[in-house]
Amino acid sequence: MHGTPASAAHGRVWRLRRAGSWAFWSVAALLWLPGAALTAVRLWAGGFGTPWVQLLSFFPASLVPSVAALAAAVAAVCLEPRPARTGLAALATGVLLGQLVLVAPRLIPVSGTARPLPAAPGAAAVAGTHTVERQVTVMALNVGASGVDAAILLAKTKQWDVDILALPELAPAGLEGLEAARINADFPYRSVDVDGAGTGNAIFSRYPLQPMPRVPGTSFYQTRAIAVLPGTGGGIQLTSAHIDSPRPGRTPVWRSEINQLAGLQHGLPAGHAVLLGDFNAGEDHAEFRNLLATGLSDAAQSVGKGLEPTWPTNAPVPPFTAIDHILVSPGISVLAFNTVGFPQTDHAAVVATLAVPS
Repeated sequence: MHGTPASAAHGRVWRLRRAGSWAFWSVAALLWLPGAALTAVRLWAGGFGTPWVQLLSFFPASLVPSVAALAAAVAAVCLEPRPARTGLAALATGVLLGQLVLVAPRLIPVSGTARPLPAAPGAAAVAGTHTVERQVTVMALNVGASGVDAAILLAKTKQWDVDILALPELAPAGLEGLEAARINADFPYRSVDVDGAGTGNAIFSRYPLQPMPRVPGTSFYQTRAIAVLPGTGGGIQLTSAHIDSPRPGRTPVWRSEINQLAGLQHGLPAGHAVLLGDFNAGEDHAEFRNLLATGLSDAAQSVGKGLEPTWPTNAPVPPFTAIDHILVSPGISVLAFNTVGFPQTDHAAVVATLAVPS
């Protein structure tokens, strides 16, 4: 005896709903895996090698498949409410919430770091106190092995009113180009470590520089100097950073160089250090967080721009990760932060206006 047309139609609808639920469940499971795996690695204590170090650079981007996974899981539950579907939706929700907790602070400005720029250039009075701060704008750009057009670079420094310029990976040809473009007219002081091996670095400044030995034993030169800023006592210790990349086989070197920078910060007085340049790492790497734990603050995160990518530029894919940073020691306030694109290099420049205590 055959069923009624109504029961047959109901059966077809039920089978379609079940097939749709399975399809959504499968899609949700596949989309959930990247975010879940990267969240687990992100929460681990560190020490990972290839490929996890590289994949962690995609951690903020993994929010996208996690959102899609949650949507697919909810659709599966709606089509066929079952404990397994509900459990998947709960897992997808948990992973997404965990990712948001880890990523959202980079979008929230720290209280007091986004105050308006003072009208008088160079000095800023803190409201309600007698403290006077020296305003200084710093820029760092990994110019790459081929270098960047010197005229464009100097024009950008004028546009952003840069006082201190750090150029990781500066080569002899790039230095010659800058000298031909009369960089001395804008930056009369310099500390330069340049050779023909493609490992060079340099700091140029409007303020006098006291030379310091570069960071020892690193793959790329990391130039250091003390900028003597009027009214700031001992000035600020500058490090033009360029950490080796964590490519396969080089991860231990990458890790040791970040740890070395962290060690150099111990014992420095507050308000006396700025590290800027290419760190080849970001907030999602435990090693970089250990560097910040020495008391340093990331200028981008201080003003809610911690997700603004700096690499790769001028590439077939859009920039997706922030590995270039300006880090400041306690007591130095961040007034503004921006990234600036340049041709001929795969890095964006990072620019910050800082208030250095007297």
